[in-house]
Amino acid sequence: MNQQARPQQVLYLKEEGVNNYISHLQDRLKLTHAEVRQKMRIESDRMKTRYDLRANTGGFQVGEKVWLYNPKRAKGKSPKLQKSWEGPYIVVTRLNDVVYRIQKNPQAKMKIVHIDRLTPYQEPHPNEGVT
Repeated sequence: MNQQARPQQVLYLKEEGVNNYISHLQDRLKLTHAEVRQKMRIESDRMKTRYDLRANTGGFQVGEKVWLYNPKRAKGKSPKLQKSWEGPYIVVTRLNDVVYRIQKNPQAKMKIVHIDRLTPYQEPHPNEGVT
């Protein structure tokens, strides 16, 4: 079944058969690489489209209230039951298009965060929580 090549067979292999195999293998590799590059480009475009749908492009104004996403984990508690959003924080400064300096209250330490971790704060309705 799986026979080892004898020394005389190795020495006198037909070069045209080897060259043919090598060129065929190179052609297959080039086609495979081209196909993978095309699929990666398509997937990259698809991921960008999905990201852009949920991306916060409007930005926030100085003085606006926002929630901060901070998924910290406390030991001994289920992550599902912990609050991931903290706030409200107030936007103190806009450092550039996507980075903000926020502060919870005037005495609290300021935080510098990316816009992806912020979402607008909405005041609760006065009747909310009353049964």
